[in-house]
Amino acid sequence: MTSLMFDSDRPADLATIQFQPARVATYADLLTPALVAQFGPRLAVIDRGLGDPMNRAHIVDVESGALSVASGAARIKQWANEGRRYLTVYVNRSTWDQAEAACLPVRPYMWIATLDGTLNPSGKFPHLTQFAGENMLGLHADVSVVWDEGWLPQTQLVKPDIVTRTQAAANQLVTLASTIETLARGL
Repeated sequence: MTSLMFDSDRPADLATIQFQPARVATYADLLTPALVAQFGPRLAVIDRGLGDPMNRAHIVDVESGALSVASGAARIKQWANEGRRYLTVYVNRSTWDQAEAACLPVRPYMWIATLDGTLNPSGKFPHLTQFAGENMLGLHADVSVVWDEGWLPQTQLVKPDIVTRTQAAANQLVTLASTIETLARGL
């Protein structure tokens, strides 16, 4: 099953209702304990080379103005040695193969930026494709398709009616147990 993820350099914008319950991503240097608590397991954290004070990044941003292919690959290898999960390289089409090769023997998830609506750059599907930006969305965020649901898996939310039915069944069992206890005392 595919899903969407929204990323922004204004993480507070991702807290609005239109982005729930999708995955969200922002930069490690913008992260606060409150954001981590607010987004929980939906949060993906990107290192763009400006620091990771909470030590939570698992995505390297390999593009002009951020990390180089070599420094991004070095971070991926370091994080793999530390045991971090869901290691991901964010790149554009032109550096995809180079970045993937530089990370070997680690095989990170690949998040490819197209921002032009293309979902299968170079005729193949990466783990994630960032296909639309702020100009296409009309919101201060970019949107990606998550093709690989093994990447930063999301827990399934239980529907409220199931919770209500389960609570009602539990209450019936408590009542039944009480009745059985009362009857057992009378014997």
